[in-house]
Amino acid sequence: MPNFKSILLSSALILFSFSAFAVDFTFDSLCYHDIKDQVDGNLEQDTTLLSTAHLAGHFSWLKSHGYHPISIDDLLLAQQGVKPLPPKPVLLTFDDGYESFYTHVFPLLKLFNYPAVSAIEGSWIDADPDQLVTYGDEKVSRDKFLTKNQIKEMEVSGLVEFASHTYNLHHGILANPFGSTAPAAVTLAYDPVTKRYESYEDYKERVRLDLIKNSDYIQSITGKRPRVMVWPYGAYNEEIVNIAKGLGLNINFNLEGSLSKNNSTKDFSMINRYLIEANPSEIGLNTFFKGINETFKQRIIHVDLDYVYDTDPIQMSHNIDLLIERIKSLAPSAVYLQAFSDPDGDGTADGVYFENNELPVKADIFGRVARQLNTRANVDVFAWMPVLSFELNDKSKQSELRVQNLDGKVVEHDYRKLSPFSNEARSIIKNIYVDLAKHARFQGILFQDDATLSDIEDNSEFAKNIYKENGLPDDIKSIKNDPEFNKKWIALKRDTLTNFTLELTDAVKPFQPGLKTARNLYANTIINPQSEEWLSQNYEDFLRHYDYCALMAMPFMEGAKNPDQWLKDIALKVKSTPLGIEKTVFELQAIDWKKNKDVQDSELIKEMHILKNNGIRHFGYYPDDFVQNHPDIEEIRPEISSRYFPYLSK
Repeated sequence: MPNFKSILLSSALILFSFSAFAVDFTFDSLCYHDIKDQVDGNLEQDTTLLSTAHLAGHFSWLKSHGYHPISIDDLLLAQQGVKPLPPKPVLLTFDDGYESFYTHVFPLLKLFNYPAVSAIEGSWIDADPDQLVTYGDEKVSRDKFLTKNQIKEMEVSGLVEFASHTYNLHHGILANPFGSTAPAAVTLAYDPVTKRYESYEDYKERVRLDLIKNSDYIQSITGKRPRVMVWPYGAYNEEIVNIAKGLGLNINFNLEGSLSKNNSTKDFSMINRYLIEANPSEIGLNTFFKGINETFKQRIIHVDLDYVYDTDPIQMSHNIDLLIERIKSLAPSAVYLQAFSDPDGDGTADGVYFENNELPVKADIFGRVARQLNTRANVDVFAWMPVLSFELNDKSKQSELRVQNLDGKVVEHDYRKLSPFSNEARSIIKNIYVDLAKHARFQGILFQDDATLSDIEDNSEFAKNIYKENGLPDDIKSIKNDPEFNKKWIALKRDTLTNFTLELTDAVKPFQPGLKTARNLYANTIINPQSEEWLSQNYEDFLRHYDYCALMAMPFMEGAKNPDQWLKDIALKVKSTPLGIEKTVFELQAIDWKKNKDVQDSELIKEMHILKNNGIRHFGYYPDDFVQNHPDIEEIRPEISSRYFPYLSK
């Protein structure tokens, strides 16, 4: 006779076990747009178009390969521990509310019994039938989009979850004085009449009111308020995601996905999606899910905006176009782009290339150039910034907050650094970084090589107070005369600099989601670990704390007697260090500053070959002189391009 009490107890334990522990599932998400019967792939102006036949092929491929399309309800039940996700789960999403979602997609959803998410932009649906609507940068017919009755029918089916795609933020707005536009949801609007930027508070309120309006509009059609937010162009920041959550839009989507299994039911605050482009067949879909096995390699070009700047706005615009086209042709994976003005080349920011409240604005062009590099040249942009070296408008404040050496002086020809031990200095610098983050879109930060403290720095009163708080004498000579004190002092300075860069990263990240970090490292730190005493840099520390270590592998600057062997020796040390190969970017020099002449293209290429032959994965060069075509674009392209094949000439 069965023991029902035991059976019930076992069932309860199984349910408890799932509810308590099995709530972390991974899943993929695909992003589709418009569907059309005949599509010419990359020849289409809209590269996100997919043919009906290929969509049907995608659905068949998913079914035959054991994938299970899931709904938003499935995700929530899994997160709550009520019901596990099926094997190989994938979330299907369709952006922009095209009419083809009803005429081409919906019949296939019903045929396969697949759920999907449809993100709609209210102003397009809400327009009069004979009206033209603004779609991106063009005017299109209202008929291109779904009708209210079509939305109601699909809502009733239970297969479609309607998401907010904003009411009227799916377009670009004026982003700077030069007429550049950027996504409305993540950009402080520039007013050409007042020549002022929208305040951050006004920006947040603009987004909040738009999201409320679209939720109200969707509810008026479906009877339900949306719970999913799909950000136009995949562009978002922490502030507007929090605004969305406050309005009940707790599930957010971007376009940063790579397959496979990059999302978790632990957190729906941002779901990554893989964008379907160029009309791929089911064979292409198979490639996406299989993934690219070849290891990613960084190819870096380090660019001075000081080369771009000109007092003549027309010439400066020409310079920008010249730079963008050069980078597009060279096709590196990323550009380290100078965000500050340093006309005398001493590494100290005399001004900056973005709107801010602390330093002179040389020209408000960083955001413009960074966006064009990202969208036109298809590269990631790292904002290259000093960590400590800023020339403040208030010269008395500059003197008060500066780093001091053992004699209370600034070392001649050195960076004019503010003390990292001063709370006021740190606050000023953090404000500069936040202003940068608010006024431009970029993918990473390069922390400059000025984040060092020598064996006679810092002797400021701010530093002495911190030394005492950490059990050290407030006199550098006494510290250096005691081996244990000296060891502790070296570590304290190193950690102070690292922790400050991490604070700056945390200050920027809310405005720049997915931010990557790189920090310049002197080669001597790897060659001679004792150099930590006079550089306050430690290679292993860099590898732990940053996405990339930008190693200044510059043999002529370092006076190497045998440059080739010098590079080989450093490569060997990098390979023998955990995470060294994965995270170290070798920055070669394109100018021999000691001799004030260009490094020959043949020499630069030879050095790149040495690095590749010795197992180095990531490398680049500094500086790139797009005006004088140095390095020569035809010579350097095969080495620096991140393309596999062919190397395009234009």
